[in-house]
Amino acid sequence: MSLTALAQVLGGANKVAYATSLDNVPNLRIVNFVWDETTPNVLYFASVRDSRGVQEFLASDRIAFSTVPETGNAHVASNQATGQASQRTLAQMQPQFLAQVPDFAHVLELIGPKLALYEIRITSAEVDQGLDNGVQQVTF
Repeated sequence: MSLTALAQVLGGANKVAYATSLDNVPNLRIVNFVWDETTPNVLYFASVRDSRGVQEFLASDRIAFSTVPETGNAHVASNQATGQASQRTLAQMQPQFLAQVPDFAHVLELIGPKLALYEIRITSAEVDQGLDNGVQQVTF
């Protein structure tokens, strides 16, 4: 498993599209995320606690996702992930969100107290490094 390719692709993205399905009703959402090298199998995102999207996220047995590239087509995708409320707090991760997510300071000003931190935990994923740069499977 090459964490170098994973780090390179995740370091160049700040949005993830994740899919849930409850009662045979699929749903797709796009959220900003950050990645921390100390927990390479976890994507962190902030969302309004108790929102409908968060309720669906937490109730889903499995999560599918793909990062959304800013440029090009390098991305990380998986249908082998789960979702949960994070053990970390948004305050702990705030410096990373401010550094990696454009306009996150404005989000904090508007709805900061309503936000909680959530995790997409990856069992395995496909790391597509872009055109003719190869695809790798990573397993945790």
